[in-house]
Amino acid sequence: MPRQAIRVDDKAEIERFVRRDPALHLYELGDLDPFFWPHTTWLGLRDERGELSALALLYTGTTLPTLLALGGPDGGARRDLVDAMLERLPSPIYAHLSPGLLGRFGSAWSAEPHGRHLKMVHRHRARLDDVDTEQVQPLHGEQLDEIQAFYARAYPGNWFDARMLQTGHYVGLWQAGSLVSVAGVHVFSPRYGVAALGNITTAPECRGRGLARRVTAALCRGLYREVELIGLNVKADNVSAIACYERLGFATIGEYDEVALTRRPASA
Repeated sequence: MPRQAIRVDDKAEIERFVRRDPALHLYELGDLDPFFWPHTTWLGLRDERGELSALALLYTGTTLPTLLALGGPDGGARRDLVDAMLERLPSPIYAHLSPGLLGRFGSAWSAEPHGRHLKMVHRHRARLDDVDTEQVQPLHGEQLDEIQAFYARAYPGNWFDARMLQTGHYVGLWQAGSLVSVAGVHVFSPRYGVAALGNITTAPECRGRGLARRVTAALCRGLYREVELIGLNVKADNVSAIACYERLGFATIGEYDEVALTRRPASA
């Protein structure tokens, strides 16, 4: 029988655990911020000394709850945690899982894979200095309708939380009066010193001109005034995006799988 997963509510304890590998757990660190914390549920396992041996985050601030179950190469405790918390998870969920964890959900869950993804962290600030960001401008809440229309055309199906415009860390480029490239954040926490980039895209007719590189560089420069660690997630087969991020000084530090999971009805 699997051990019982426990709920963990002590922020300091959670922070100590995820700071063992802050680059891998950048999202979890950011979600400790008061802006995100009310939408988080943390489940863990303790070892014989009473210390956390595995931890997972269920984020409910989106329409579809998101599960983050990530860790390094030694995944024994993490596998045990997945076994222990299966009955406590809502359905459906969208999951970020370290490689090898999906099989723990078994036949009781149906899975819709969304591909292998890379976690990248910014390592070389000097590379931002070589990028022309003069025409990049900040985006604001009063431009929400224009931003949403841009994403509907350039990045359909993406997840965009309009609340993140309040951070002041969304930027864009205009050409001929039209918004043509945008970069923003999924997570931002000066308190915990982290930011995760997201919603970076360029209008289809303007791709291949380096616009995403310019908005991303401008965004990172602004973020470095308030945080120390900047990361992002990118699909492993998005070769052009990965090349863009590498030129800007990002490095891959891990990989994981994204998958939509739904609990199957119990057999009669």
